[in-house]
Amino acid sequence: MQITQRNHFVAIEGNIASGKSTMVPKLAKELGWTHILEPVDDERFTELLTDFTTHPHDPNRRIRFQKYITERRAVLVQGLDQSKNYLIERSLYSDLIFSQANFLGMEQPDASYMDYYYDIKRRLVDYPHISAVVYLKTQPEIAYERLVGRSRSAEDGTPLEYIQDIHRFHEACLPQICREMDTPLLSFDWNNFGSVTDVAHQLTTVLPPRNERIAA
Repeated sequence: MQITQRNHFVAIEGNIASGKSTMVPKLAKELGWTHILEPVDDERFTELLTDFTTHPHDPNRRIRFQKYITERRAVLVQGLDQSKNYLIERSLYSDLIFSQANFLGMEQPDASYMDYYYDIKRRLVDYPHISAVVYLKTQPEIAYERLVGRSRSAEDGTPLEYIQDIHRFHEACLPQICREMDTPLLSFDWNNFGSVTDVAHQLTTVLPPRNERIAA
């Protein structure tokens, strides 16, 4: 299948509080690209996140929160200027990972879960082609310390066990998603953060030249 998209669109993936939002602008500056951060400061986002973290073992609240994020994630990339290259904090790949975590968190998955999962799949059809994924691999205990340290009130109820679960699903699911989507995956140890210059160098080595990208 020929890819008509002529710019690069790279997703930065990782656990909650792994360091994505700090790293993305720095990497974008290093590359001379445009960056897009995950919008986390609107009232509805905060309301749904608080509802979920107050009841972290309720999969229905989790799915409600994730559906909202998926909708916003799809809208966020509409009409992007294809003369620019983009770095984005999280992509629809994240939503596939979280949906798998939701699935195992439910005693008996119902139609609402399946509708959500296939909604992500449908949205991927019109989503920008992801040229590569940069995965910031961070041990869950370290990510949890960072989460506590940044003191966002809406995250106060997030348990370490949830961060551990999301880490395991990133480790298991992200490589498989990237294989299925024919997306190069670069993994970096981000326990002590890392060199943005090194990330930029390795990223440019796996990106195909613009205007010559073809998917099998």
